[in-house]
Amino acid sequence: MQTSEEKPVLKCDTIVLSSRGLAETHGKKIVIFVPANEIDRITLKFGRSDHRPILTISIGIILGLVGVFGLVEFFIAMRGYRYELGMVAFGIIGASLIFDTLKERYFLEIETKKGIQRLVFSKNAQKKEIEEFCAQAGAIYNYQIADSVKPGSGSRL
Repeated sequence: MQTSEEKPVLKCDTIVLSSRGLAETHGKKIVIFVPANEIDRITLKFGRSDHRPILTISIGIILGLVGVFGLVEFFIAMRGYRYELGMVAFGIIGASLIFDTLKERYFLEIETKKGIQRLVFSKNAQKKEIEEFCAQAGAIYNYQIADSVKPGSGSRL
């Protein structure tokens, strides 16, 4: 049997699996890390991956309205650009929040002792690659990753 030092590090798209745990990365930075000793169950899913979509959409709508108000104010009262353009920037951030909340992606939903974590694959991830990654994770690290993705879903990737 392999020791934890001999086990290879597995990587699929933005998800990295090692003997220490699972991590979601962007570039060379770790965004979310889940230690291996805290993992209770892992499920592969396809859908909206945001943790709190109603809260995120609400904040996005508020920031979007600030941006629209700033854009209207910019054209009505041409006094200064600084505040109005700042408000438009908030509107762009709000639109980005709404878009990110509504997009559908593959993700791993990890149940831990502290709650649920979601590690999201990028839009370039393919179902076949993800299934191979899950099979390797089961063979090497003994993680049983349940697949709740329905056949035919994810065709919009």
